[in-house]
Amino acid sequence: MEDVCVLGLLEPTSSIDSTDLDQIFTGLSQLNRDRSKDVVLLLLTRGGAIEPAYQISKLCKSFAAKRFIAVVPRFAKSAATPIALGADEIHMGPLGELGPIDPQLSGGLPALGVSQALKTTASLAQEFPGSADMFARYLRMALKVEQIGYCDRISESAVQYAVRLLSTKRGLPKNPELVAKELVHEYKDHGFVIEIEEARMHLGGDWIKTESRELTAADAIYSLFEMVNFFLGSAKSRYLIVVGGVTLPDSILIFKRPRE
Repeated sequence: MEDVCVLGLLEPTSSIDSTDLDQIFTGLSQLNRDRSKDVVLLLLTRGGAIEPAYQISKLCKSFAAKRFIAVVPRFAKSAATPIALGADEIHMGPLGELGPIDPQLSGGLPALGVSQALKTTASLAQEFPGSADMFARYLRMALKVEQIGYCDRISESAVQYAVRLLSTKRGLPKNPELVAKELVHEYKDHGFVIEIEEARMHLGGDWIKTESRELTAADAIYSLFEMVNFFLGSAKSRYLIVVGGVTLPDSILIFKRPRE
């Protein structure tokens, strides 16, 4: 991959947050300050906060000379999917998957999952009136009051962010708002697999690429990343993440694995 700025967001056990946004900005500023190169971002994450994810996508696009390419060798789930939506091309391998845009609350709880759980709890309390107090006590222990109202607001924000990212795309099979609502509300499971054909159904065939040199390189990087993580986990009780320029030492972070 010549004449491109290659970045990574490789954190399969962590969540996207503002620190990742800072790291991506640092990588772009150091590797492509004059915006003379296309930007390639390797994605391997299960999601996180929608706001920094949206900003990462916009930032990568603004630094790209012509093209911002998102490469998904394995998974870019939940809030990671909007990052890919802002790209000019999404490269996915046979094991690549996007996911429903289901942003997370603090602690990793999926917002739409919490909303559905609240509806189910309310339905059960109506069906079994004697259990209402028990359910109310449980909810007070499990959720803060502000989180309950936040669930619906953040889901609608996810639709808005997706519409903004999709509105510049040509060749969508449906209008951007309908595509965004499908990606946020159509799927019932936070972990639902949106593989190549499913992604093409939502986004069109021209946007989703496969068998590319970018994907070949991403698969090689992923294999090395997994091998290093296996060694760190088995020998050192550590784990590796890469956020930012894949050639920059400051982008490679090693953490102690928490005890279970």
